[in-house]
Amino acid sequence: MYQPSEVVSLLLVIGLTPVMYRGIASLRIPGRRLLIAGYLALAVAYVATIAEGYWAPDLLNAVEHALYAASGILFAAGLVRLAVASRRGDAR
Repeated sequence: MYQPSEVVSLLLVIGLTPVMYRGIASLRIPGRRLLIAGYLALAVAYVATIAEGYWAPDLLNAVEHALYAASGILFAAGLVRLAVASRRGDAR
């Protein structure tokens, strides 16, 4: 079963996704695609968190945690790419 905080997290992600999209679409930075992929992995993990209360709890729990891990890796890779580009002077 899900907890109220998980529902709030999902609602925030759903509500903030259009704002995040507009904000990130205007940026032209190295690693942008990795950062977007990290955000999307996090958003889908929140959906899996709620869905596991209704259908295939073991499978969706594994998917949820795999997506949390993927999200962290993607965010880290995007930030490393941005840091490397800024050291070289390529970041805009």
